[in-house]
Order: sequence, then structure tokens, then C-alpha cells
Amino acid sequence: MVEVLFHSLTGGFKIPILFVSIILMNLYGCKSTQLSKIQGQEANLIFPYPCDSTEVTLLHHLSTAPFYRSTDGSALSLPPFQVNRFHVQNRIKNRNCSLDLTITNLMRIDAGKYISLVYKDGKSIVDHTTRVELQIDYPPGKASCDVSEGKGGDWVSIDCTANVGSLSGKIECYQDGVWMPSLTDPSETVTLLTQTILIRKSLPVFCCSSFLDEKKERCECKDTGLFITDDDSNDPCPPLEITTMPLPTTLTENNQSDYYSNMTSSIPINMETCNFDSIQFIISITIESIVLILVFVMVYKMIKRVRNTELIKYAPLTLCCWPISSNNKKDLNDTVFSLSQV
Repeated sequence: MVEVLFHSLTGGFKIPILFVSIILMNLYGCKSTQLSKIQGQEANLIFPYPCDSTEVTLLHHLSTAPFYRSTDGSALSLPPFQVNRFHVQNRIKNRNCSLDLTITNLMRIDAGKYISLVYKDGKSIVDHTTRVELQIDYPPGKASCDVSEGKGGDWVSIDCTANVGSLSGKIECYQDGVWMPSLTDPSETVTLLTQTILIRKSLPVFCCSSFLDEKKERCECKDTGLFITDDDSNDPCPPLEITTMPLPTTLTENNQSDYYSNMTSSIPINMETCNFDSIQFIISITIESIVLILVFVMVYKMIKRVRNTELIKYAPLTLCCWPISSNNKKDLNDTVFSLSQV
């Protein structure tokens, strides 16, 4: 319990403040972190705790019961689809202690806040509670394509669709190991990702979906296929002997070259970070500080007013003495009698 002592001319008083500790915990240390991962990857969540603690537990925010207790060893209380993918290790190094939670082959259901609770002699140490929010992004669903319309000669357009993912996505196609240009930008609705690709109908085509900033290799791009026959050209990953494929003269316009340069670029997306939202933090601290100051001022004024009222009501009466004559003796008696009735 934190107490704040105020002084005034008439005395002092103490105000217990319950949420001061919460503000101080926000000001000092990153107690809540966020980790972003891709479905199928591995995540490592770290929960530091004081080495003199007697028990540390881990739980998911959707569950009321911990799935790990340090007093139970390495046993985990998890459903079958998680128990073989979750591993907890108690690390003690250079007088620093932590629980390391490793989750392999991440699934979307693994997302959420993981909380560590620290105890000493049966009492919870709130200041050492750690929260890690695990966000799991997932790619669009598998692509499916249908022939749309002819574009002259051997060239046709195909309309491809896929279920949307958590992040923006795109659809790519390869023929004979060569990336094929798209005729439209990726378009997403609430549930569906669509894109139109230009291909040659004389060759098998293999298409796939991926994140917008991901470069999926041609050998991995095999969600669906068109114009597939039984000969050797059906391999989605043939040896690269052709490095370029000319576009029909009627379609080499505007931004076809931009598509090649933009779509072949690759941006790393597998990043593990502890993201602290500084704007939200500043706003939260500002609001808490203002509320705290207003509470202090209001309580101070209220107690000061009460004390002043009591001082006036119970202040000792000091009477000055003056000569009592026969003329004013009766008046003095009447005054004393009136004061005694107050």
C-alpha cells in the first residue's frame, strides 16, 4: 500500500493510493510485450522472475487455470493438439531466472496473451507479473484458377481466387519455371483474394497464393495447375533453361515492366520483436497522472475544509477583561449565559 502524506497549517493526513503501484509499474520496465509470428513457425516466449520466488505459473488469458506450475516440474496441463508442441524450460543464469516457453509449428489457436504469475510463500508478487501477447499471422488459402478469355494467339488470362489471410496477399503463377505477369493488382474483400494472370495455354501452369511481401519460390508454387498433361512438362520445378518470356505485342504496355521488378522483390517478414506501443503508453500515463492529481487536489480541499470548520466550531473562546460596574454587570451575565447555550 502506498501512502501520500499532506501537510497543512492545521495538521497532516495520509491518503492510501491503490493504483500508484500500477502507474509506477507502467513507468519502469516493459511488463507487456508483443510477439508476431507466422503460422507454422516457432515462437519463444520469455518470462523473467525473481530467483527467490517459491512458485511461478503460466496461463493463457482465455483460461482460468495455469497450464504450467514450477512446483509440478515439467508437466503441462494442455489439450492433445498442444501438449507435444509446448515446451517450458526453467533457466537460471548469472542470478537471472526466467521461464522460456517454446511453441513449435504454430497454429492460429495458439494466439493470445500468455501470463506468468509469481508467488513467494503463497503470496502473489504483482510487480513481477509478465504478459506476452502472441500474434499469429496466416497466409491466404490455397489458390484456384479458371481460364478467363483469350488475349491473342497462345495467350489467355486466368482468374485466380483464394481465401484471404490475416495480412495482404497475392497470387502468382509459373510456366516452365518462369514467373508469369499479372494483369491486375491483388484485390481483397472480407473473405476473398482475387487476381488475373496472363499465361500461355500451350504449357502447364502452376499457381499459388502468398503474403504480399513474400517471394515464394517456383518449386513451392503448386496450389493448383491448368493445362496439365501426362508428359514430362508437368514438373512444377523444371531446370531453368529459359530466362525470359516475351509478352504478346498487344499487351506490352503501361506497367508490365513494373510488375516484373516489383513482384520479384522480397522483403523479410519473419521478425521477432517486443513491440511497445509508445503512443498508447504516453496517453495512458497522461490520463492516469491527471486523474491522480485531481484526486489529490479534491481530497486535500475536502479535508482542509472539514478541518477549518472544526477549528471555527471548537475554537476556545478568549474573553478580555474589563472593569465591571453596576451598569454593565447585568449585560455581562446575559452574554455569558448566551454563550453557554451554543
